[in-house]
Amino acid sequence: MISFIVLACVLGSAVVGMFMRSVLPEHHVNEDSKYIFKSGMGLLATLAALVLGLLIASAKSSFDSKQDEIKEGAAKIMLLDRTLRHYGPEAVQHALSCAA
Repeated sequence: MISFIVLACVLGSAVVGMFMRSVLPEHHVNEDSKYIFKSGMGLLATLAALVLGLLIASAKSSFDSKQDEIKEGAAKIMLLDRTLRHYGPEAVQHALSCAA
């Protein structure tokens, strides 16, 4: 749904741009104005790329920390299992009864 909204906005902007080109005076659509517009769009594209890069880096950092927490929890469970097996079957049965 969001992609259709973005598509509609982009197409609507293109149509408005084509209409505005025919309505604007000539000094607003000369080469200098085009250069300034292209420079501004380049700056906006660079800023958008920077923001997206930071967003992806933040998401990866969050994912990595959660993954490390899961690995640490799994290691603790394996250590507990090994320790309970060392104490014998009674300890395993007691641990299972406490967990239920």
